[in-house]
Amino acid sequence: MDKKFGCACGSVEGETKKVEIQKPKDNWYLPYMDKKKKGIEVEEKKSPVVVFYCAGASNVGQSTMLSSVKAANEVGYDKTALLCLASISAGLANITNGAKNAKGIVAVDGCPMSCSMKTLEKAGFNPEEHIIISKDLNVPKNFDLNSSTDLEMIKDAVVEKINKVYDK
Repeated sequence: MDKKFGCACGSVEGETKKVEIQKPKDNWYLPYMDKKKKGIEVEEKKSPVVVFYCAGASNVGQSTMLSSVKAANEVGYDKTALLCLASISAGLANITNGAKNAKGIVAVDGCPMSCSMKTLEKAGFNPEEHIIISKDLNVPKNFDLNSSTDLEMIKDAVVEKINKVYDK
């Protein structure tokens, strides 16, 4: 009978063990920036790329939100953060400050109305990357708010934009 020897990691000689690296799933950036603004001591972290999306009342609008969350989960919240677009137009300081201090901004819009991009530009921001789901990915706009069609393709496009800004 052959004996197999293992180490403390639980593997046995000649066997490989798949180890998954867990990416942070906590949208930590806003609480972090809020503490910094209030003068509370925090462990310094590298600023992420922030994503703003227009969650409009159409399939492509809703897909921006769902796909942005999936993209952030895939990329990891150490590299990206999701921020609230409505807070920009409302002039909320913590969100505006988070956007100003970010590594870069990605604007995700469902249709050519480009609510996300226009809101950010009106507030003085110039996003490094912009995607329009119906135009750039040829997803037809309709008003089925429960549609999950094309979410993976849209998520992949958002991931690509995040990585492009992060890697600059």
